[in-house]
Amino acid sequence: WLVSLCFFLVLVSIIPTTYAASQTKAKSHAIFITGCPTKGTCFYPCQTTVAKGDTVSWVNRGTINHMIISGSGQHGPDGWFSSPVIFSNGIFSHVFDRKGAFPYYDNIHTYAQGVVIVDSSVHSNFVKLQQSYYSDWCSR
Repeated sequence: WLVSLCFFLVLVSIIPTTYAASQTKAKSHAIFITGCPTKGTCFYPCQTTVAKGDTVSWVNRGTINHMIISGSGQHGPDGWFSSPVIFSNGIFSHVFDRKGAFPYYDNIHTYAQGVVIVDSSVHSNFVKLQQSYYSDWCSR
């Protein structure tokens, strides 16, 4: 009976952990690069909201090369992430493992910019505030 009790306790301790892990799987999100008009954005969507731990992939659907850099075209890179040159049909991915608003731009076309907003809940007040702040920023 002692062996059965130990087995039961181990089983009870594993099941909730396994169930919780299956409920909080990270997701993947795509941002499409479709060309760069003279002014405006190259990124669709320009503003992306994800949960902490999610992966964002930039997919180059255009015919010209791009290079994604965190920061802004006006102030330069901030060192959080950067891609190699993304050729036509190429992909660059980054896992966002901390909360914040992460603006980025195309190092080849510095006027093209976007933002990834990250929080533990995509419905938090922090996310709403950041979405409001960046609402017109993508269309500059």
